[in-house]
Amino acid sequence: MIELDKIVDWAIGKLPIRAVILSGSLAGRGKKDDFSDYDIAVYSTEFDFIRNDDWIKEIGDYLVCIHDEFEMMGYKIPTRLTIFNDLTKVDFSFHPMRELQRLSETNELPDDYNIGYRILIDKDDIAAKIKEPTFAGFILKKPTVTAFELNMREFWFEIYHVIVSVSREDLWTAKSRASAANKWLLQMIEWYQGIKARWKFSPKREGKQMKDWIDRKTWRELHDCFGEFGKRDSRKALRATMKLYRRLALKTAQHLKFNYDQKLDDGISGFAGGVGLL
Repeated sequence: MIELDKIVDWAIGKLPIRAVILSGSLAGRGKKDDFSDYDIAVYSTEFDFIRNDDWIKEIGDYLVCIHDEFEMMGYKIPTRLTIFNDLTKVDFSFHPMRELQRLSETNELPDDYNIGYRILIDKDDIAAKIKEPTFAGFILKKPTVTAFELNMREFWFEIYHVIVSVSREDLWTAKSRASAANKWLLQMIEWYQGIKARWKFSPKREGKQMKDWIDRKTWRELHDCFGEFGKRDSRKALRATMKLYRRLALKTAQHLKFNYDQKLDDGISGFAGGVGLL
């Protein structure tokens, strides 16, 4: 396994790199296991060295490196998501020094650091001034009426296409559209769990480690929402998905005093029944 020492030694030898911070599960108080990856934030005065991927070989041989980016504190942050030959995964992100300086001067932390971080390198003693984490980042917020209505429209829109695809036995497309619907189902699940936790709730992205935070009834029902690659199983999964979404959305709407779009539900459900899928 690629050790942190190798990454630290590499960064120490790069003059433009001034600080390195470990974040994510390995730096926080969350669940860790043998599959936990490294989230490494590199702060540097310039990034010419990442124009190609030769620098990665200075750390170790690797299988694949994906180039991506995200936004943090108003900056576009390039990333290099790397799987090494020993199957260690390291998500490198490359940050400007002005971002580190700003972090050291503010009393607020981005959620990525507020759930926990470790300073691995601090050549200029700037990172040491960053506020200590509270280990309570990514707290789920109550949805607005607009967000709730968008969720309903998008979910039932995707379910319409699942119905069409299953009816045609266009099963690949059915699975694809079901996956799109599940994105909105997941958001509704999170809102529902947020209510139960009185909005003191930090779900991981994309349903990661869901079994640790979801209620047992919803967890059991989710098992029926994923079927095999066949019309019969796809029909069963469709019915279970619609039923679960409806239950959670109705309870969430009731708690938040929002209106559930029963007309939309009835229209799409009626369509499914009309083509023999309910």
